[in-house]
Amino acid sequence: MEKINRVHVIACGVLAIDLKDLVARLGFDVSLSFLPGGLHSTPRELRRRLQEAVDEATAQKRGDLIAIGYGVCGLGAVGIHARTIPLAIPRVNDCIALFLGSDSAYKEQFARFPGTYYISAGWVEEKATPQCSADKGADGNFRDAEFQDLLARHGQENAHAIRYFLNSWQRNYQRGAFIDTGAQGRRRYAEIAEAMSKEFGWKYEELAGSHDLLKRLLTQRYTSDEILIVPPHHVTTFDAVSRGLKAVPVWETDGGPSRNSMLVFDAPAAAGAGARAARLGLGIDAGGTYTDVAIYDFQSNAVLSKAKALTTKWDFTIGINNALDQLDHAMLAEVDLVAISTTLATNAIVEGRGQKIGLLILPPYGLFDDEDISYRPIAVLTGKLEIDGREITPIDPAQVRTIVREMIDKQQVTAFAVTGYASHVNPDHELQVKAIIQEMTALHVSCGHEVAKGVNYRLRAETAALNARIIPCLEAFIADVQKSLHKRGIDAPRMVVKSDGSLMTMQTAGEKPIETILSGPAASVAGARYLAGVKDAIVVDIGGTTTDTAVIRDGVVQTREDGATVGGWKTLVNALDMRTLGLGGDSQIAYEKQRTRIGPRRIAPVAWLAAHHDGVGRTLDYLQRRLDWFDTSSGGMDMLVLNGRDHRLTLSDHEAAIMDALHGGPLCLDELARRVDCVAWELLPLTRLEENHIVQRCGLTPTDLLHATGQVSLWDGAASRRMTELYGALAGLDFQQFAQDALDLFVRMLALELLKKQMDEHVDANALDLSPAGMALVNNLLAGGGEGYRVRVQLKRPIVGIGAPVHFFLPQAAALLETQAIIPPNADVANAIGAVTSSVFIQKRVEIVPNEFGRYQLEGLPGAATFSNLEDAQHAAIDLLQHHVRELAAHAGTSQRRVEILLHDQVAAVADGGQLFLGRKLEARLTGRPDLAALSHQGL
Repeated sequence: MEKINRVHVIACGVLAIDLKDLVARLGFDVSLSFLPGGLHSTPRELRRRLQEAVDEATAQKRGDLIAIGYGVCGLGAVGIHARTIPLAIPRVNDCIALFLGSDSAYKEQFARFPGTYYISAGWVEEKATPQCSADKGADGNFRDAEFQDLLARHGQENAHAIRYFLNSWQRNYQRGAFIDTGAQGRRRYAEIAEAMSKEFGWKYEELAGSHDLLKRLLTQRYTSDEILIVPPHHVTTFDAVSRGLKAVPVWETDGGPSRNSMLVFDAPAAAGAGARAARLGLGIDAGGTYTDVAIYDFQSNAVLSKAKALTTKWDFTIGINNALDQLDHAMLAEVDLVAISTTLATNAIVEGRGQKIGLLILPPYGLFDDEDISYRPIAVLTGKLEIDGREITPIDPAQVRTIVREMIDKQQVTAFAVTGYASHVNPDHELQVKAIIQEMTALHVSCGHEVAKGVNYRLRAETAALNARIIPCLEAFIADVQKSLHKRGIDAPRMVVKSDGSLMTMQTAGEKPIETILSGPAASVAGARYLAGVKDAIVVDIGGTTTDTAVIRDGVVQTREDGATVGGWKTLVNALDMRTLGLGGDSQIAYEKQRTRIGPRRIAPVAWLAAHHDGVGRTLDYLQRRLDWFDTSSGGMDMLVLNGRDHRLTLSDHEAAIMDALHGGPLCLDELARRVDCVAWELLPLTRLEENHIVQRCGLTPTDLLHATGQVSLWDGAASRRMTELYGALAGLDFQQFAQDALDLFVRMLALELLKKQMDEHVDANALDLSPAGMALVNNLLAGGGEGYRVRVQLKRPIVGIGAPVHFFLPQAAALLETQAIIPPNADVANAIGAVTSSVFIQKRVEIVPNEFGRYQLEGLPGAATFSNLEDAQHAAIDLLQHHVRELAAHAGTSQRRVEILLHDQVAAVADGGQLFLGRKLEARLTGRPDLAALSHQGL
């Protein structure tokens, strides 16, 4: 700041006595002007009058600095614009701190006696005091004109009651305090304060005042905790976090950059580097029901070989091997890139599998409540950061070592997660703790800033803990997949699909398995986009277990940056914005209370069961002889079969009896209950046996209906027809009509889900289920109209459908919604194609934020560097982003060097028509195909 020779003061009139006394003692050039006391009760008027005074003083060049004698004052001092002369303003709530000499002195008094009415010499001189007994006449009535008017209009009793109500403010106080700042005639002011306290029944005290804070206001030339210097062309704002004033620059629209703009930076390849594209790719998708594999020729954009096998969730590699065995072995040997999508991480979280994690946190200001974070074991470290990333308290290495050793020795943790408040702005503390742990041990450490982008440190902590917990699960999966590929002579680099549809190396997946929690659905949408070649569409993946819907807009799959929720755990993993419905080809069909229901439970089709196990015909005979037993519920008609899986569970007597009974072949639940002497099939203890994949439930599914009607012939169609006939008999229909009605129900459920996906962009579509009127309209739509009216809906986007059963359902559902259904070639293995045709996507965000010292701070990079002007801050941010993103890209396996940086300015309007500059976000993006040279360089 330039040298200050003259100071002009604009202050509340209650400060007049004290400021005049102080200026006389300081002996330098200070001019004074005062606004009427009491303006704090009308903040808008205060702001208007104060800004007018600032503008007038600026125009007349009354000083080199304008000192503002107000605090926050009901936000009346918020939004004050420094034109060409800097402002100084105390960072206090109101004038009481100015009389006491500091904000800390005021807080100390407030803690001692919160219900205090403060009085000073300036307060008395500027404002009228409340009514006292001296103002009453001999008749007990007040003499003032206001009371006399009440008396004339309402009578004596009512007038006193009204007056008591109007003066009810006084009952909020229990102490009257006179602040003695040394003003002349102070005893007279003290006597008035004491008389007021006596009148209202308050305790009376005299407090020593001070001019220290007022002196700093006039003499200090830098921003501190108590004084804010507002540079020219900056505006005062109120920071809700610190509950204090700060200054932000005014947004200059003339000649400045656009509020949204894109910068593109190309760079030559590194010396000796050369991209080498893959020719043949192998895509593997280990889905919830089926594992899809496909060999893809990148040069001809053609699928050369494909296959499907049932997913074996207890060991994914069994299903993968079964699918790979069906492919052309000669082609497999020529594959030079492998990409995998999997639901393993999701399953591990839902099932609670993984290692024991020690969670280390650095909470805001060191404050932690047991209810903040549910993960255990947990420990609090002493390092603290401000919300803007500035260090308050450094890390204590000795404390970290002690806690780590105790967690390992006493709680048997085998890995760590560390997350701190504001680490998304400045990850230094997390990185320091990680380095200490890795110096002590060989254990894995997951940092919150490495696996989650959000500002919520609690969610970052739980995301980091989940990531560290499931690392062994994905490491074991990766090792098994590597063995399967190596056995077939496939030594190509391997990559894994992330939850946002992009690729990462297997090494990175092992370090950040949390990023694969929606890997499978992401691969399906990526495959649909690639195969259909559309830029705007709704994508629907109809699998065996679920129907997943997502949106492609402008060629980009829509994601949720607020994070995915899996198994009841909220994460900050950037994932697809997807709806999931328990509706698929293998959804359970039930007939209950004279109604047909489909899903959400997944079971195996009867057609599959009969094709792979003997004895299904005998069970169907049993059901046919006793069909009347199931007229209220078809649940007892479901069948169980052993999976043949070795297990280590300790079985209960009832569970062991069930296993023994099933050794003779499949049984329906009703017969099984009778075999093991269970009172009713509903009471069979099946939960653990099914959850651990020891037994498989089978029954009527949409896949069976397609077999029964001759539309599909994968397995035993005769068994499907017999089961469909049994259900038809329960409903009083022939099997053809029952099958058609149930398939129509599937179509209507699918159409409703697609409509909800479209509605989700504007409202909570699930609320539709709770609206009788809304559902009446929807039912009319799905029925093609009704008596009296017909509802029509026309979706403006086409619907791209993938998944094995999509051909049988999507065209009819799209017709109900009057839009186009696109089912691309190879839609049945689109997930595997999506995996191998996906790209590496690197994204990094940095924000430039004006801080309270008039400088510009970089948030999102270690160190929280600051700069004196916005241009320097932006140049530094761009250079750092380019370097960081290209480094990550090379590590991820692509040689792409082109970086796009999107600039977005955050501004806010102010009362005088101007705009405040709140910050500039820079989001760097790099998208590139994996190339063999980069992957080989990484040893992948």
